[in-house]
Amino acid sequence: MSDLQPLPSYTLPIADLHKAVQNALQLPIKARPYSAQIMRQAPTAFLFLIDQSGSMDEQTTYRGQSLTKSEAVAQIINQILLELILRCQKGDEIRHYYDIALIGYGGFSDDRANLLWSGAMAGKTFLSPAELAGAVVRVDEVATERSIRGRSIQVTEKRPVWLNAVHRHRTPMKSAICLAETLVEQWLARQENKDVYPPTVINISDGVATDATNEELLAACNQLKSLHTLDGHVLLMNIHVSDEQGKTILFPYKASELGDDPYARLLYDMSSEMPESYHADIARLFGLDQRASYVGMCSNADMDALVKFMNIGTPTQHNQSFTAKLQPDL
Repeated sequence: MSDLQPLPSYTLPIADLHKAVQNALQLPIKARPYSAQIMRQAPTAFLFLIDQSGSMDEQTTYRGQSLTKSEAVAQIINQILLELILRCQKGDEIRHYYDIALIGYGGFSDDRANLLWSGAMAGKTFLSPAELAGAVVRVDEVATERSIRGRSIQVTEKRPVWLNAVHRHRTPMKSAICLAETLVEQWLARQENKDVYPPTVINISDGVATDATNEELLAACNQLKSLHTLDGHVLLMNIHVSDEQGKTILFPYKASELGDDPYARLLYDMSSEMPESYHADIARLFGLDQRASYVGMCSNADMDALVKFMNIGTPTQHNQSFTAKLQPDL
């Protein structure tokens, strides 16, 4: 259990929360994990951990524009959040297939992570897709080019914004992992031991933690990954974004692929092995050979790789096998 206290939006007393979580973790994982259907009666959860430290002010390229890493990551996260809403929309109804949390580290504090919802949702932990739709900070109008019948034309797109670009302070990554653990514990306590698809945690960073040693950070990640539903353990995916020249490592299947890169090895040890249902999509999107296993990490990735990585980690593509778990008519 994390040593963080329950957040104000949670209603269970601390003793009841601990008891509920311990009861959930005592139940064995079923023989065929990661097979639960995602429906309104049994939503899954996504937690996005965003590095907002000072080094995220470095320049990168995204959609043909020169941006800071923090600006590019914010654009990508905002697009993913919009796609999650659209994936839940049925007519005028936005259905509750997901609970979504957004955690930042470094932007507002040197030594601790923060919840990133703002406005009327400030201080909230998880938002449903309907709540997320009502929590837009602003709508940006962006001029962009599209190719229609071989002609390039300029159009104006409206893009909802939930996450602003921030780059300040150091990199308290362990604090973000521990906060994610607390949120997952709270989420598990609410599930009443139902057969639900386990939460997915996606950590996006451009550097090393400044609030922990490698051993301490790895221990925190292992604690988070030890949490589970009846359908399987929490999935923790880590991506290191960088525009530096060097080898990009995507979803390795064994540690020997990493060579002598100590940071890549740390990411490897921090991350979860991906369920078999993801394998075909990983191989297709990244042009990899079919393998018996893939670890959910990416080292030295550019922004295009980050977008593909996010498409694996979240159900935003209709042709992904993971989205077949959705039951849209239930």
